[in-house]
Amino acid sequence: MKLPYILNPFYRFMRVHTPEPIKPTVRGLYNMANKYATYGRTDIFTALDIEINSKCNLKCSYCPISTESRGDEYMSEELFGKILDDLSCFPYSGRISPHFYGEPTLDERLVGLMRMAREKLPKAQLIIHTNGIKLDRSKYRQLVEAGVSGFLITRHTPKWPKNVIDIQEKELDAAKYLRLHDFEDATLFNRGGTVKPKKTRTLNRCFYLSDEIAITHTGEVVCTNDFHITESFGNVKDSHLLKDIWWGDHFTAIRKELQSGTFRLEVCKVCSGRLKAKE
Repeated sequence: MKLPYILNPFYRFMRVHTPEPIKPTVRGLYNMANKYATYGRTDIFTALDIEINSKCNLKCSYCPISTESRGDEYMSEELFGKILDDLSCFPYSGRISPHFYGEPTLDERLVGLMRMAREKLPKAQLIIHTNGIKLDRSKYRQLVEAGVSGFLITRHTPKWPKNVIDIQEKELDAAKYLRLHDFEDATLFNRGGTVKPKKTRTLNRCFYLSDEIAITHTGEVVCTNDFHITESFGNVKDSHLLKDIWWGDHFTAIRKELQSGTFRLEVCKVCSGRLKAKE
């Protein structure tokens, strides 16, 4: 993207100061303009989360992992490479993050996978979303040298991990690559009804599925909020190209409906706050 939103100061300022009731729509319109400026079209995603591993080292109350494990599974390097090849057809210059609900720094292959991603997608924004617990200075340097664009480190513990502070204070380029994020008082998704945050986001229209998607370790293309994979829009492992899944009739129709305020899928009804989650 011309203005990668994780690293863009303007986007981060608006993210904090935009009133919550209109924030989802403002975010969607911002990304729509950004997509048009970058690709000359608006119907393309700005961010892709790839589940390279499924395990996490924390159990946060606002995350489904707190009550239900996704196991300790890993995406094959062959599938990861195939996804990158699919993205090179665009050519893709949006965000790629190696996570779904797992913690990417637990995967010992992370540096090599990011190096592969940088080689195949030189214009992509490679952003590591992490709790920072396993991100020490050595791994930080290896990832930066592998071509990572930045780190979004979210505090899920009472205090910031000491190694994060160590990176921030001792690495000369930390200000360029690190973005620290705190969930305190944040309004969050209920993740398809799997969790009950203190402040839950409600939606009249949804642009999120038009902007950001995830691919599970088995290759399923899903909404990032669909923890239980209740609605797969296709599987890139089954010889399908990601672009064909994205622009397929069913997926395209769902995205247009959500943007207009029509929530057809059950997971979308619950996630938007229109339908109460089953106990």
